[in-house]
Amino acid sequence: MKYIVLLTLLISLSINAEIDKYNSIESCRLIKNNTKRLICYDGIEPLNLTDTIEQETESTHTKSQILIADTEEPRIFSSLGRLDFLDKNINSILLGVGTRLKFKSFEFSNPARPVDFNFISLIKSQFDIDEIDTRNNRGGALINTDFMLGGELIRPYDFGYLRLRYTHKSTHLGDEFLIDNPEYLKDRLNLSYETIDLLAYRQMNNWGGYLGGSAIVRSEPGNLDKFQFQTGIQYKGDSGQWFTPLFGIDFKSWQASNWHLNTSVKAGFEYSGFLDNSLQFMLEYYDGKSPYGQFYTEDLSFFGFSVNHYWQ
Repeated sequence: MKYIVLLTLLISLSINAEIDKYNSIESCRLIKNNTKRLICYDGIEPLNLTDTIEQETESTHTKSQILIADTEEPRIFSSLGRLDFLDKNINSILLGVGTRLKFKSFEFSNPARPVDFNFISLIKSQFDIDEIDTRNNRGGALINTDFMLGGELIRPYDFGYLRLRYTHKSTHLGDEFLIDNPEYLKDRLNLSYETIDLLAYRQMNNWGGYLGGSAIVRSEPGNLDKFQFQTGIQYKGDSGQWFTPLFGIDFKSWQASNWHLNTSVKAGFEYSGFLDNSLQFMLEYYDGKSPYGQFYTEDLSFFGFSVNHYWQ
């Protein structure tokens, strides 16, 4: 019996010692000054220090969070739903193909937090389902296609990240959409523009929030109003064995559409079961001015279901 008591005491002392070491490590990690933080680490056993520095390096160089409800977030997606647009309420499919590809990481003052340079792209199209049969598969269902490509710099911080982005955007109407809507053939606007934008993202446990603004630096036509504003919040729940709950709401406003507030809402879950790449299954709702090309002054609403894959 006395050996059991002794063994229990030794285990208890060992556990308490590890807890004390962990608390010391955490205290050191919170020190902002690099020199003082290293001096603090020197007072801890070398093995634990090494492990902690490795863990700190892995945790501080985190991937930037995707903006769940942002309609211009690079991804592959397919949405099926009801589109209220151009005085019509139609069944529609929204399709998109895009990617975020990291080209280079730049290590400046802190190697644990390199600045990533990414290439981004997104092509998205809108189709009128009801027109597919009547057009005998000749492409008449295509309403519009938008192209976006550019680059971004992302600087991670303990609280989140800062993102500086430069993008080119252009739009192309479907040929038979123009035939059926000759007013757009007559007044067709070959809209294209480049923007530079800065966005700050803040992570708060399972919640995230962001705020950003952008300015058009070149446009066709040249008299396009320049400034845009964006903000939003999102939630990513604790991951289960296969499912992770998700929610996001995004607000955008553009000077060119008289600062009308555009709202995008998505809610659903991320599935990461037997698949090599996770998928997001989302209910989504959009209300505001159209995010599609030259229709930026037209009212639009959409409610439907989407499947998304984000390259991370």
